[in-house]
Amino acid sequence: MRDHETPRGLLVLVVGPSGVGKDTLIDAARRALSDDPSVVFPRREITRPADAGGEDHIPVDIDTFRTRRAAGAYALAWEAHGLGYGVPIAVAADLAAGRRVVVNVSRGVLDEARQRHGPVRVLSLNVPAAVLRQRLTARGREDHDEIERRVGRADAFTVEGPDVVTVVNDGEIDTAALRFVEAVRAPALPPGESSNRNAPDAET
Repeated sequence: MRDHETPRGLLVLVVGPSGVGKDTLIDAARRALSDDPSVVFPRREITRPADAGGEDHIPVDIDTFRTRRAAGAYALAWEAHGLGYGVPIAVAADLAAGRRVVVNVSRGVLDEARQRHGPVRVLSLNVPAAVLRQRLTARGREDHDEIERRVGRADAFTVEGPDVVTVVNDGEIDTAALRFVEAVRAPALPPGESSNRNAPDAET
């Protein structure tokens, strides 16, 4: 890289099973980093209504999603659980400008992201089974069998690679948010060096 060239940014991919708090921690990080223009949180395009709850997204219908996907309008795109998800191609310009782009993705697109948009850092969110079971029970949306299936899927959820950082969300949200933000802002490592580790415990 020549001295006058802007170092490439970092694509921070957030993954984890349902119930571990991905949206909550991304929202907390967005607030904490709202004054830092070097970190961006793109809105995903999703094939569900704008008033469906959850994250602030751009609603599209499935035909529009598939047309836009075929036309290259997304940096990353996938379908899961009957919905289509697209990360707008505009994030490529953010990465070229040296910014950090933080986005929730399916683990199924990690290899594609590494190949097309590296360097990448994968933040793998984790919640101990007992804590997840307690949270799911408290929110009262699933019966006992459904909760156990969710806990089982979460326990089996794994991602691997030298760019993976595990963030444990097992206590107060403020503590987990500090861990998350530290993992987002940690210095990028030289090519070939592993960042496969746990996020540091936040100071209290």
